[in-house]
Amino acid sequence: MESSERARLVERHLDVARRAAVMIYPRVREHIELDELVALANAGLAEAAARYEPDRGAAFTTFAWYRVHGSILDGLRRSSNLPRRVWAKLVALRAANEYLEHRADRDAGAVKAGAAAATGVDALAQVKSALSAIRTMYVTSLEALQDNGFDRSDDAPDAGTQLDRGRLAKKLRAALDALPAKERELMTKHYWEGKNLLEAGAELGISKSWASRLHAQAVERLRTIVDAEDSS
Repeated sequence: MESSERARLVERHLDVARRAAVMIYPRVREHIELDELVALANAGLAEAAARYEPDRGAAFTTFAWYRVHGSILDGLRRSSNLPRRVWAKLVALRAANEYLEHRADRDAGAVKAGAAAATGVDALAQVKSALSAIRTMYVTSLEALQDNGFDRSDDAPDAGTQLDRGRLAKKLRAALDALPAKERELMTKHYWEGKNLLEAGAELGISKSWASRLHAQAVERLRTIVDAEDSS
């Protein structure tokens, strides 16, 4: 694409950047202005336009949405004074964003290769799977939060909930320890150390695309633990 076409992509999709900023703002409003989030979102939108490849099959709006979210969250980590507790709770949001981006890329590639797009029951099953995976990432982020020395009792308002969460935490930790070494290291860097997948992958000597794949694999392994706990 010509640079002028990419500039027009940015101009036509400024609303995408603002919607992403508005979605994240309630979580951080005590620490940063909305206009600052919008500026971070616009930077992500410009990066998305520069990297967009139409022939890969993904619509620009989908492609940009994940880049914009990543730009906001990475910008918050680098340039703001967010309390560690607030940032730790954003880790799950960023992980979910990166997981869903990986799924979108995978599904777009499959459709381009000739597979039929999911519809009806299959589409609903995919949504249910994604929501389950997101919950898994949230639970994992809570474990990282606690390991970093923060009390998470406000997330467990009664003794029964605390007991259930404690049982799940024990199973989740055992599952994390049982992950293949590379996946376990990646999850540690991503959730416990707060690095994005590009940074974590670089430290492990792998590309971001490979880090995305490993992250998705690890989440799927852990998701079976969380789902089993829900059904018990």
